[in-house]
Amino acid sequence: MHFVLSLILLLAALLAIALIVGSRLPQNHVSASSIRIRAKAEEIWQILTDFEAYPSWRFGIKRVEVHQTENGLPMWTEVSSKISRIAFKVVEAKAPTWLVTEVADDSLPIRGRWSYRLQEQDGETVLTITETEHIYHPLIRFCLRYLLSYHSAMDVFLTELALKLGQAPQVKHLLPEGEA
Repeated sequence: MHFVLSLILLLAALLAIALIVGSRLPQNHVSASSIRIRAKAEEIWQILTDFEAYPSWRFGIKRVEVHQTENGLPMWTEVSSKISRIAFKVVEAKAPTWLVTEVADDSLPIRGRWSYRLQEQDGETVLTITETEHIYHPLIRFCLRYLLSYHSAMDVFLTELALKLGQAPQVKHLLPEGEA
């Protein structure tokens, strides 16, 4: 019984430390990742904007429900499980070189935006995703900073895209413009 109580106190102390440290981390962050893919920008654009097909190449997504926003741009909900449903929307699109999407659910502890830039170079396309996030919950800030990575979601997405196209993923982390 003493061991169980000690373990509970230790876990509570670790949680308190994570919350305190997380509360001191900045709520906003910007990060960027890129990948070079042997494909035309138009082909990659088609894959990026075919939201209903995401479950065929994005691991963990069971289905996607596509809707239209009031301005006519796509909105979709990614369903990963019975309790995991995240809505996204396109806020800007300039085929096939520029796409901006964002989380469309104000109830989540993270609000974020991904900006996709597609640039053709030497018969290949460099796809760069820049993530701008506002992380409300200090425990999530702590986990993203110290246990995962600010780049993790982008890296998974870019890796899955490369695999869909039959290519070995080589993701690079970039600093956003203006940061050193």
